[in-house]
Amino acid sequence: MPTSNNISQPLSIRAILTGMTLGSLLVLCNIYMALRIGWSINMSVLASLLGFVSWKTVETTIGCRAWDPRETNIQQTVASAAGATISAGLVAPIPAYLILTDTQFEYWPMVIWMIAISLLGICVASAIRPAMLNNERLRFPAGIATAEVITDMFSSGRIARHRIIALLSAMAVTISHRIFIPVSYKIPLGFSIPGQNVMAGTSISAKNLGFIIDPSYMLLAFGAIIGTRAAISLSIGCLIAWLGLGPYILGQGWEQAGPIDENWFSYIIDWLVWPGVAMMLASALTTTAITLFKSDRKKRLSLMWGLPEFLLLGTVTPVIVFLQIWLFDISWFAAILAVPLAFLFAIVAAQVVGETGIPPVGALGKLSQLSFSIISPGSVTTNLMTANVAGGAAGQATDLLNDFKAGHILGTKPRHQVIAQTMGILVGCLTSAGIFMLLIPNPAEQLMTEQWPAPGVATWKVIAIALTDGLEAIPQSARYAMFVGIVAATINELLLLIVKEKWHRCLPSMSAMGLAFVLPAQVCMMLFIGAVLAWGSRRLAPRWSQRFLLAIAAGCIAGESLAGVLGSLWQLLLSK
Repeated sequence: MPTSNNISQPLSIRAILTGMTLGSLLVLCNIYMALRIGWSINMSVLASLLGFVSWKTVETTIGCRAWDPRETNIQQTVASAAGATISAGLVAPIPAYLILTDTQFEYWPMVIWMIAISLLGICVASAIRPAMLNNERLRFPAGIATAEVITDMFSSGRIARHRIIALLSAMAVTISHRIFIPVSYKIPLGFSIPGQNVMAGTSISAKNLGFIIDPSYMLLAFGAIIGTRAAISLSIGCLIAWLGLGPYILGQGWEQAGPIDENWFSYIIDWLVWPGVAMMLASALTTTAITLFKSDRKKRLSLMWGLPEFLLLGTVTPVIVFLQIWLFDISWFAAILAVPLAFLFAIVAAQVVGETGIPPVGALGKLSQLSFSIISPGSVTTNLMTANVAGGAAGQATDLLNDFKAGHILGTKPRHQVIAQTMGILVGCLTSAGIFMLLIPNPAEQLMTEQWPAPGVATWKVIAIALTDGLEAIPQSARYAMFVGIVAATINELLLLIVKEKWHRCLPSMSAMGLAFVLPAQVCMMLFIGAVLAWGSRRLAPRWSQRFLLAIAAGCIAGESLAGVLGSLWQLLLSK
């Protein structure tokens, strides 16, 4: 397997065109899933498989130049970038803005707006790539899974064939489960705890707090890849947030409980999100500062910047500032500030994605909205669309960093991946904006309904209204918790400079702990179970695990991605 960049290989035009074709189709699925369930899928693994099958079919039928691993990496970079363009606001802040202001967004302004935000994400990812990929703590599990799938598809020999069989078998089991058992079975853990203070006399069940076994092959696979340190940190954060703080804040009356037979995630998250994002923010910024401090003085600037990044940023920044002022009448100060905040939140998102594989874009969106509600209190438009810049850039940046990780393993030139990401953004924005306007011509009447629940739109809309009072909208108790989280995360990261390296693995990941505050408990549980199963496998069968564990995990991710896409297309056909 290549481990260094191959600078001599030219950029493959057919790989870019293939990625653009697949990306324009896959983005439809992400739009549908986001508007239906508030969730989208990283398309990298699925795009890799589809591109490989397509070109191998052409190669064996009519003949052509052999399709190779780096072309697959370029092709999946284009396709995943197209799928990630929904993070530029299309399924959350943009519809929320249209509903709150009772306005319409024409096609070309929407496309240009999304392209500019997404290109800013490329600037961020390119700038922080060395710091993120050279950090041993950041595994970027989605990138590793993508590289594993690509490597296995092109490998030869007996062991390689067995790895491919393991990968395809995992895919088949995952897809079969989704087809033949389409209804998710949820098993609540058998415990309950007494209510506190104002809830005295009542009991809180495991189901209320989200401690439910909700099988997901994808989450189990991510757990196997992220490792025990991040998984244990997630579980500790989950217990503190949902088993400790959750009942306490309900008992204090800081948040209201929901119906007794439901999961209370949506009722408790409005309080827990603030200490969660505070921990992620403090951890990411401290870690980045330590990385820069420990680097050589001559390399300190080159670690973060290069001439191409400066040129791209110099072009994109004035465009984004102009669009905010022209389209939304946002003040100069707020419009300019949105760009550095995009870098800040992208660094946070990158560290969390690097450790856990899950982008905390929703939680960071709330923090971004809070920042601009303080700068421009009472302005719903400023709150939504400046936060759209920061959140959208962070989403695209994390997608590219996962692809950078795969390219680093496969030996793909980063500059080629930047070009591929750009092409994916162009086709993705052109396609996704058109699809959205065809599906949802009237967001105020169609969204937040039974057919289109659009949970992301609902969240951004509610937060924009709630934060019109600025910082005062956050409960005072949550502000105290934010301070505690910032102090704890900062001290934890600074200990890395003091304790011996052999003890570093004993320190928790504060990014993962913070993420657990904003994820449902069942998600954290499945990631932890996956990590424990992988740890046991490595202990009991180290040789087998070294050969097949990662292939099986990649197959599970690919299978659930493919099943999700097919399911979305089927539901879309039924809804018509």
